[in-house]
Amino acid sequence: MAPSAPFKKTTFLLNWYANPYHTPIFVAKKRGFYEEEGIDLAIMETTNPSDVTEIVGSGRADMGLKAMIHILAAKDRGINITSMGSLLDEPPTGLIFKASLGITKFTDIVGKRVGYIGHFGKIMIDDLAKQAGLAPDSYTTVRVGMNVTDAIIRGDIDTGIGFTNFQRLELEELTGEPAGMLRIDECNGLGCCCFCSVMFVASDEYYNKNKETVAAFMRATRRAMDIVIEYPDQAWEDMCIMNPRLRSTKRLKDVSVVVDGKTVTTQVETGSDVYEKIYQRTLPYFSRTLLNVERDWDKVGNFCKYLHVLENDVDQHTVYSNELVPAMGKASVEPITPGGVLGLA
Repeated sequence: MAPSAPFKKTTFLLNWYANPYHTPIFVAKKRGFYEEEGIDLAIMETTNPSDVTEIVGSGRADMGLKAMIHILAAKDRGINITSMGSLLDEPPTGLIFKASLGITKFTDIVGKRVGYIGHFGKIMIDDLAKQAGLAPDSYTTVRVGMNVTDAIIRGDIDTGIGFTNFQRLELEELTGEPAGMLRIDECNGLGCCCFCSVMFVASDEYYNKNKETVAAFMRATRRAMDIVIEYPDQAWEDMCIMNPRLRSTKRLKDVSVVVDGKTVTTQVETGSDVYEKIYQRTLPYFSRTLLNVERDWDKVGNFCKYLHVLENDVDQHTVYSNELVPAMGKASVEPITPGGVLGLA
């Protein structure tokens, strides 16, 4: 019998530390789906999400994850990366804060320290402030990366940009206090939060020269996505086996107390299940089809041009492709009328 073909070693860079919204990738790894497609996938973490664009764009990692808006911003900087599909669709993003801070509208950031992830986040905050008529020196912006929750708890910032299904929930769980959020898409009247959709990316060069590998990766990931959506509990168990630190540590513990001179034993909860809750809150935002959504790219591209992080003559529809998304994610027929009867397809 002839030896089987060797696996193709392939690197994949996450956009942060391994966390619940990366579950489909780890399910595919755990269940051997990548190996069945001939891929030996090395999954790597980053401590600075801003590094992903340049690392993938330069070819130092084969593929990775990046938010839609950052892919366009990279294009404007001469870093050519291609979105080959969607992981998360429109996770609600905005300024999160302890509800006790009393923020109810954007102008309440006056006198506050506002955290942002990267350069683009500062541009969005400053533009909203300009729209609201706030003086640039009436608030302070602080770059905190993705560690918004920790920065709020440490007292480094008062509010910061985060996901409702992640940092907002995390803040509530770790402080025991209600958390609030002002959605950036609502403040801007965008009608969607697609600018923070999380996409699968590769450099243009890698994408064009390794289409068989990219297609194989997408097929394996799509199989795993089906498991996440149809059997979320099984998928989460796979994720925790691959990343034990995410597993819930919440337990009931017997505690003895003295009441009126008598020892009484009661049970109290200890530990945390914050990651499991984040996973459950994230489930609605996983992309069932993995498709790039043309309408979202159109809107985000126009938003980037409005913010002057993308030149007006750049076509935002050139930075993504659905060519290698598994066929089961695509419509079986083309619309009879090009673009559909409403011009939205």
